Amino acid sequence: MTFSQEKLSGKYCSIPIGESDVTCIDFKKNNLFEYSVSGCLGTSQIGTGIFELKNETLKLKFDKKEQTSKKSIKVTEIKSSSEKTVEFEFIIKDENESPLYVNIVDISNVSGFEISEETNKIEFEKKNLKVKYQILSLGYASIELELEHNSSKKIEITMYPVQAKVISEKVFEWNLTELNENEFKVGTEIWNTFKKTK
Repeated sequence: MTFSQEKLSGKYCSIPIGESDVTCIDFKKNNLFEYSVSGCLGTSQIGTGIFELKNETLKLKFDKKEQTSKKSIKVTEIKSSSEKTVEFEFIIKDENESPLYVNIVDISNVSGFEISEETNKIEFEKKNLKVKYQILSLGYASIELELEHNSSKKIEITMYPVQAKVISEKVFEWNLTELNENEFKVGTEIWNTFKKTK
């Protein structure tokens, strides 16, 4: 075991193996840290907090943070052309107002349909029935929406890219096997090594 220093300062990142995610920890003044996990689809986890380095143990105590999710949904009733059926008209865009191709899944029946700018109207039998749908588009945060099948509706939705999950009120604890000014290790495998990047 090598412990040539007793404090951590700067940004350290794990060594990626193949297409695995990279974990980075930026150790700041006053024992503060910023934590992130990213991969080929972008950043998947983020967090901040206070770290403690004591007796060859690194402890990360994450702050309490709320996860905010962006979405915009507007449902307007429209006139039905039939007494027996209702029509749902979907207008689904991204944050730049560009139309999105989506899959809409009826959660209870695990059945679904596709919506695009050209094919955005779906007809259903008129019923006093509430159905919970999940709206999915690759790279965007999914949306759950409950719609009543008693009238025709125009459903306008703005979807936003998937946001990183915020780590809140957790404690990560690692026993260090090595610590020097350029790297630290939390095990013997190559992926347990965190190299200093700045």
